[in-house]
Amino acid sequence: MERTIIPIASGKGGVGKSFLAANLGIALAEAGKKVIIADLDFGGSNLHTCLGIHNVNPGIGDFLRARIGRLEDQLVSTETENLSFLAGDVRSPFLANMHHAQKMRLVHNLRKLECDFLILDLGSGSTYNTLDYFGMTQLGLMVTTTEHTSTMNMLTFLKLFAFRIIERSLPKNTFIQNTLKELYNLSIKEDILTVRVLLDKISDIDRQASQNAEQNWIRYRPRIIFNKCNDPSELELLTVLENALNENLMLRSDFFGCLFTDSAVSKSFLQRNTLKNTAPNTYIHEDINLLADRINRLWKQPIRNSANLLQHNAKTIFEKRQKNNDN
Repeated sequence: MERTIIPIASGKGGVGKSFLAANLGIALAEAGKKVIIADLDFGGSNLHTCLGIHNVNPGIGDFLRARIGRLEDQLVSTETENLSFLAGDVRSPFLANMHHAQKMRLVHNLRKLECDFLILDLGSGSTYNTLDYFGMTQLGLMVTTTEHTSTMNMLTFLKLFAFRIIERSLPKNTFIQNTLKELYNLSIKEDILTVRVLLDKISDIDRQASQNAEQNWIRYRPRIIFNKCNDPSELELLTVLENALNENLMLRSDFFGCLFTDSAVSKSFLQRNTLKNTAPNTYIHEDINLLADRINRLWKQPIRNSANLLQHNAKTIFEKRQKNNDN
């Protein structure tokens, strides 16, 4: 079975990452796909709440600590047909600080799970482990809001992700490693360290290594979701954001979806349940179903002119809903 891995990350907490992971998984499962949602937010696992599941099931923590058994044995059935859940650390302390061997064992076993879609709910921020889980595929999903602090944290995450991919592409070379340390420790008064500057500095030492690292980096093409939008005019920032991604990070990305603010989200959190159980006939439920359909049809292909397309689609949907509300 060919699986599509979708790691879902965010530069900061509170942007709706786990909520999206849970309800997107449900929407894909209801579309007939076999879906597994894994909680990789170690130290802050709460994906079970968004799925309406009690925190009593063994999960990844038990698998890693026991060193025996199979990861698939920890899968938990949900009330949604075709959807399975893989709990995170549950009661295993300090799993967020797992060592390299544990991380690689987990990644290896995650890749073996049989499903159409494997959704990974990652921890917020940019620890090495989170960056490496996000790097399990070239098409990760970033969740942000249009607020300045949220988009800046997203850019920081993607910048550190770029540095991580580049660094892991390099040969073991003392001169290169020392150069990286010097660049990472630049004063805030210095010029901003861009991906191009980093690669040029590496090229001064080893041109072939720099070229290989660049080719490895430009294969990645994350998809960006804007959550909690109040008005489509907020998406006017996309042009500036696209320029920042291109110029500072040498990164091509796709603006993949917009989810409008809806009070139904708070209702689902208060009831610790899914949208389909608490508020099935709402705009946010419709938005997530539209996103699931887009993933089904377009996930593995680049979206040309995605900024303009997203702005146009968001405006069309928003105006249609305003008209329906007026009537």
